[in-house]
Amino acid sequence: MSKRTSPLVALLEEDKPTFALWVNYYGVGADYQTAAAAQANKNYDFLLYDLEHQPYDLGQLRRFLWDLIDPAEVAAVGRGAIKPVIARLPSNGREPNEWVVKQVLDTGVAGIMMPHIETAEEALSVVAAARYPQKPAAPDFLPEGHRGFSPAVPQRYWGFGPMEIDDFLDAADVWGLDPAGELVLVFIIESRLGVENIREIARALSDANVKAILWAGGGDLSLSYGESFMLDNSPNTIAGIEAILAAGKEFGLPVGMNHTLQAETDYAKGARAFFSIGPSSLGGAPTTPEVRAALGRS
Repeated sequence: MSKRTSPLVALLEEDKPTFALWVNYYGVGADYQTAAAAQANKNYDFLLYDLEHQPYDLGQLRRFLWDLIDPAEVAAVGRGAIKPVIARLPSNGREPNEWVVKQVLDTGVAGIMMPHIETAEEALSVVAAARYPQKPAAPDFLPEGHRGFSPAVPQRYWGFGPMEIDDFLDAADVWGLDPAGELVLVFIIESRLGVENIREIARALSDANVKAILWAGGGDLSLSYGESFMLDNSPNTIAGIEAILAAGKEFGLPVGMNHTLQAETDYAKGARAFFSIGPSSLGGAPTTPEVRAALGRS
C-alpha cells in the first residue's frame, strides 16, 4: 500500500480517533475567516461541510475549498496540507441522485456523507455513484463505477498534475476498494429501518471491501422512534446507537458520533470519528485537550 496523502485515511488505518468540525451548519459559517481558522486549527483532522440543511450552493463550497489552500504550505507538504473536507449531500439514500454525488465530488472534496441510509442496496448504490468505472478485468471492478469523468478540478485539489491522471484515478477511488483509494464515504444511519438493517449494511460494505464511516445519527433516529432527541428518556434511540456501534466493530468499520461527551466509552465500542456540531455557545461540544489526551491524541 502506498503512503497515504490523506491524513484522515492515515489516522483511521492506524485505528486512531479522528475529530471533525461542522462548517456551513449550526452557527459555523463557510466564509474566508472560517476556512482560515478551521484550516489552522490542529484540533480538527477533517471538516464536514453541510449541503443538506443549507442551500445546495456548489459555488460557495468551491470558494470554501479554495480558501483552505495555503500555496506555500501545499508546495512544501503536498495534498496533506489541505484539511480533508467531506460534504453532506442534500439527498437521502433512497433517492438515486447520482448526479448530486458526481457534482459534489467534482468540486474536489475528500469524500461525501449520505443521509438516511436504510438498506445495503442503498449503501452500495452510493459506492457505485462515487467511483469511476474500472477496467472490466480489474479485481475491484464491483461495485461497478458510475461516476462521469471530468477530472480537471478534483485532480487539482487532490494534489495531482495534468500528467498524473492514473495516479489520481487510483487515489480517488473509494477507500478500501483500491489499495491507493482515499475517497471517504460516510453513511448516516438515522431511522428505525436503518437500525434494523445495520448488520446487513455493514456486512455488504465489508464483503465489497469498502471502508466507510457509519454515522450514528441520533437526532433523526430519535424522531423515528418518537423519543427525545436529547436522549434523556430515549431507550430505543440509545439501543439503536449501540447497534450501530456493534455492527461497525463486528465488520471493521469506524463509527462516527455526534459528540465527545462519552468519548472514551464510545471509543472502546468502535467509535473513531467524533463530530463537533457548532460552538459551545450554541449547545455544541467542541473537542477539548482532555478528550484528545484520553483517546491517545495530543
